[in-house]
Amino acid sequence: MGFAKVFTPLEGIAPLARVAQTLRGREFVVVAPAAHASDAQNLAPHALAYAFNDETERGMAWSLRCAMARIPAGRDIGILLADMPWVTRETLARVETLLGPAVDVAYPVDESDTPGHPVIFSARCRARLESLPEGDTLRIARDDPSLRRASAVLGDRGAFIDLDTPSDWHAPRRA
Repeated sequence: MGFAKVFTPLEGIAPLARVAQTLRGREFVVVAPAAHASDAQNLAPHALAYAFNDETERGMAWSLRCAMARIPAGRDIGILLADMPWVTRETLARVETLLGPAVDVAYPVDESDTPGHPVIFSARCRARLESLPEGDTLRIARDDPSLRRASAVLGDRGAFIDLDTPSDWHAPRRA
């Protein structure tokens, strides 16, 4: 987009700070460019750890690998993107309840069955996540036919709003 969107105020608060508020009380890892280390720490002071990715062109899978290096083995791995700042605590809690002993990956869907965020993978999926090819390929793991999925239609439009373009950034909130 040409600017550090997750650090730039949106409706008065940076998206990363909004996501950190949603995650408050949970352990989470923030992935950011090293040049924004202090911004990340200021906006998400309660993070378990910070992982620095200076190769963002390698895509979401690379950022996920950077984060997993900071996540203890045997832990479930949830993905909530900072450019999706409208996800609510209620949606996060509901998706967490979908993940159980018989489920490998949980996520919300809309009325058309379109997947949203957060996406939570059980600890059993770590090797699968680590083997993802570079790029924005999270859907490869989420949709892997060998994984057992659980999803729920949730009324949270914020689980589907992704700030990708300048017009998204400056548009009125659609949640």
